[in-house]
Amino acid sequence: MDQNVPSSSQFGYEDHFTPARTRKKRKNRPQAAPPSLTVLLDKASEELSHGDWLRETQQSLRESLEEAFPASDAAPGVLCLGLGSPASSRDARAQLAFLLAACDDLSIDRTNVAAFDPVFAPQDLELLAQLRLTALPDNRQASYTLRSPTIVFMPHCDLHLYENLLRENWSPAQLPNVLLIANRLSDYAENIPSRKLASEHPCVARLAPYLTSRPLRPNTAFPTAFNNTSIQFVRASSLAERGADWWTLPDVAAAVSVSTGQLACPPAPGPEQTTEDVKLSQGVTDVSEEPKERRAPGSAPAPARAQERSKSDEVPVHVADRVHGADGADGARAPNASPPSHDQRGE
Repeated sequence: MDQNVPSSSQFGYEDHFTPARTRKKRKNRPQAAPPSLTVLLDKASEELSHGDWLRETQQSLRESLEEAFPASDAAPGVLCLGLGSPASSRDARAQLAFLLAACDDLSIDRTNVAAFDPVFAPQDLELLAQLRLTALPDNRQASYTLRSPTIVFMPHCDLHLYENLLRENWSPAQLPNVLLIANRLSDYAENIPSRKLASEHPCVARLAPYLTSRPLRPNTAFPTAFNNTSIQFVRASSLAERGADWWTLPDVAAAVSVSTGQLACPPAPGPEQTTEDVKLSQGVTDVSEEPKERRAPGSAPAPARAQERSKSDEVPVHVADRVHGADGADGARAPNASPPSHDQRGE
């Protein structure tokens, strides 16, 4: 730089230019209120309706219902398990928006939709009430007896919950009542060693080859909400030639793995026993600490079917004729094995 240049001319500003001053931040400025859960659900519904995905999925569901329940003139009931918390999960809002759209498309009254997830927050329960859906009060780990044709929506649940549902309806009369929208069960048969699956989840292992499955195609707006999801059902004709051995389920012995913090298969409860109340949602392995009466060491194991004890009085009256809680206290309860790694909910 030329030392003879006057310092006043160095990096000078023109007369008309005034340097900007840093603006002071205003204190106590009120923050904008977050959108309500209803607004967020409406937004998810709007995003879901873009493109052809929803229309094609609804068409696939209608065709599946016609095949699964050809003799039924009445609209099916709906049981939703493991949805997650719409208040905190975008995927859960998308799944709820899909369920509502499907019910509206099929003219299913929302009062015939029952839902449960132990992670439901007060805001979620309030939303379900506004939508006229029934929030079931108890965690039965998916052990619901289906008395009539029912759509069971279980997005990305743990494998043992699918097993529990099938086991509770494991009969030629009740199994055809189940139309499942959930993880594709044949994937478990393909990815889990057959001996392990047959031992720990015999219902899934036996039923998977006979299921009619219609996969949902990927949704670009919600890629993790509906991935690996299929509409699945079994025709009564496919079960007609199944022998007594196929319908007879083994008892399942189990234990809780303390080292991993995950639940393995629980002991089969006897007539005077109760199963641990394990949370329905993904990855939650809390076990209740309430005192339980245990079978004396050395006593005979429980029979495959214990004496029936009805729990239909615990279900709201307007859905009691469709969804019942474990009417038969099955001595061979479904296992609580950890699901494959691909069976984790993506939020």
